[in-house]
Amino acid sequence: MTHGQEHEIAAQDGEPQTRWSEEITLQTVEPNGVARQVTVYLGQPSKAVIALLDSDSRTEISGSDYLDCLMQARMLLERQDRRLCCQGARPNVHPSGQLRQFTNGRMAYIRPLDPGSATSQTVDIFAPALPNEVVTLSNQREALMAAWNARHPNNQI
Repeated sequence: MTHGQEHEIAAQDGEPQTRWSEEITLQTVEPNGVARQVTVYLGQPSKAVIALLDSDSRTEISGSDYLDCLMQARMLLERQDRRLCCQGARPNVHPSGQLRQFTNGRMAYIRPLDPGSATSQTVDIFAPALPNEVVTLSNQREALMAAWNARHPNNQI
């Protein structure tokens, strides 16, 4: 991972070049265990844009914040039956509204699996994760709802 350097991806079909503030190499994993490398380029911290480079393809994704961009990238990869191996794809990782706002969606909490535990660590959603730690968007949503319901039995969702 490279911090503090700007990267440019060559313009294609007359598109303007985008300046990138960070480059992150991650892997994707398929259900049969096949892993492939992808590169995620992050736009300037004040913007919510990423580029996903996968073999010869390039997809630029913009959203309301980095988490929104990551979710769109994960959806794209899941259509190819691949999971992105990053902290933001773990079943117990999710930001609070305030943390999401203050970090432009870049940081999230690792929610403890034990309903009695009140401690939560923060993590960069683009930091690498092991293939056995990540799940699909649907499974992540189910895990977050189950954790909420376990903590708030009188206010279930």
